[in-house]
Amino acid sequence: MLTIWIQNKSLQRTIRIWLLPIILTVLLVLQTTLFNYWLQIIPHLYLIRRSAAALGLAALVFGPSVFMRRRGRHIYLFVVTTAIAAIFVSEFLYYRYSSGFLEFSALFYARQTDELWGTISALLSPKLLVFALSPALVIISFFVTRKFPIFDNCKTKFALRKTIAVIIVAAVFLGGYGTVLAAEKNDWGDTTRLYSQLYDLGTLVGKVGVVNFYIEDAVKYIIQSHQQLTQQDKNTVASFVAQRPAATTAVNDVGLLKGRNVFFIQLESFENWVINDNIDGQSVTPTLNSLAKQGMYFPNYYSQIGEGNTADAEFSTLNSLYPLPDTVTFITHPADQNNLNALPNLLKNNGYATAVMHGDVATFWNRSNNYPGLGYENQFSKADYKESRAIGFDGLGDSDFFSQSVPKFQNLKQPFFATVITLSSHTPFVIPSDLQTLSIPAGSTDLNSTLQDYVQSVHYTDAALGTFLDSLKKAGLYDNSLFVIYGDHNAFIGTQDSQTNHVPMIMFAPGSTLVGTNSEPSSHIDLYPTVTNLLGIPAPQTILGQDLLNTQTPVATQRNTGSGTIKFIIGAFLKYTVSDDGNFENGKCQDWPSGTAVTTDNCKSLYEQQNQTIKASDIIVRFNQLSLLTK
Repeated sequence: MLTIWIQNKSLQRTIRIWLLPIILTVLLVLQTTLFNYWLQIIPHLYLIRRSAAALGLAALVFGPSVFMRRRGRHIYLFVVTTAIAAIFVSEFLYYRYSSGFLEFSALFYARQTDELWGTISALLSPKLLVFALSPALVIISFFVTRKFPIFDNCKTKFALRKTIAVIIVAAVFLGGYGTVLAAEKNDWGDTTRLYSQLYDLGTLVGKVGVVNFYIEDAVKYIIQSHQQLTQQDKNTVASFVAQRPAATTAVNDVGLLKGRNVFFIQLESFENWVINDNIDGQSVTPTLNSLAKQGMYFPNYYSQIGEGNTADAEFSTLNSLYPLPDTVTFITHPADQNNLNALPNLLKNNGYATAVMHGDVATFWNRSNNYPGLGYENQFSKADYKESRAIGFDGLGDSDFFSQSVPKFQNLKQPFFATVITLSSHTPFVIPSDLQTLSIPAGSTDLNSTLQDYVQSVHYTDAALGTFLDSLKKAGLYDNSLFVIYGDHNAFIGTQDSQTNHVPMIMFAPGSTLVGTNSEPSSHIDLYPTVTNLLGIPAPQTILGQDLLNTQTPVATQRNTGSGTIKFIIGAFLKYTVSDDGNFENGKCQDWPSGTAVTTDNCKSLYEQQNQTIKASDIIVRFNQLSLLTK
């Protein structure tokens, strides 16, 4: 019987047609499982649901191949499997780097990877070969089967096989995705929650797998790119404007630092825990510790970023708006194409020279297009500096960067506003051994190797900052300046600060009364109005932050990257943390900073106000409607 079955030519052709798609289907399910298992993204909880989703995806992308002739079938499958392999590999590397997921909009800044090879090479793993197996199998199959014809000349048999194939593909597709939606409905009673009410990308990838997530995000992006501003959007912003708290009349420190130069020093991947931290009796950040004592230190300061990390920190500090959560705002909504009332532009209109300095290539994060629109008259990038030796992420060490920036400041008309962006404490935190000046004897700390590399790079940048300030003193640019020093975002190293994007912020003005510790919750969007108050320049209505020296309702809101929904809010006396299901009632409301649990009703007003704020911000930025804030 087995011999007859094998010798049957029709069955042989059927096997040859179906075997490769079936193997690719099994491999896709395996790859999806291994991806989550290797990266520990809810590897066991949603295993059946995730496998069913992979089956549905396989039917969708591999199913059409059974209706094609051999050459076309293999070309089609090679293209599809290569695309899937690219998704797996890029998502694997990105998650290892940032514990986040690349979304479809990342295609528009893929060229930025030219500057990331040092980081990428440190993240490569032999496991990536598993994701390259599918296109390799397609190539092998093409050469193995090229001597076999595929279809009979009998149209009736072909039509019958086609009908059966449609039934099988449709059954697998509907069965796979049907299982996911049924499970979702069983969990929440609402299958729309899976996609339209996204609160945690990790949970979504845990449920449907990273390739399904990416395809869904691509569809969402394409739909959103064709969306227009609606009347409902206008009503949302109008409601926010009508209900937003009136700007507090500044009474403290108004014009305290009028006429001073302003330095925004943005420190790469600095987390707050390194301030005043010691290792074996050695201070990790002695320069910043000293500045925190001499100036005003904000220990409860948070970064708000989407996909753009450093670029998003720039966007939020300079515009007092939230960056978009599902794209890099500098790339999809650049300042040269959108109306933004940015801080550099405001200061330029009030007699300040403006400049920005960073060690990346000029086009990184689309900066060369954004900076003129933000109001920077002068921009200096990697091409404007000389690299004495390769240090850290980009080769140009912070020591060289700082020292070579001083003459550029001397050439600026005073007063000036300058943003200075460091790089050496970027992943993979590689600092030459002779510059690793923290002595960390074996067994003297519980820090793992990554954290030890991190504190060495942070210590190096801190020392370079100290030398930079000394150079400014010699250049006569120190005493008449305001220094605003802050971490751009977390370091993605698994610490508590990494999970909350808790970064340091220090304001220091030599010889002034701007001293002490300000423990109120605050964030990047609050820098703009605080600085304008100190300079005696009225802040425009188009900002969402608060003057931290005069606010009566301090608040810091952290969002989930991708969905843009609230992750947690810290108000003057309350902290609210959103639950995994996104339902307000299931969240955690606590007295702050004691942490004592209170009923969620206490946090409702705070939550609704901040939820309305971020919705309004996203509408304004996404549709270039800054003017709506002034109506």
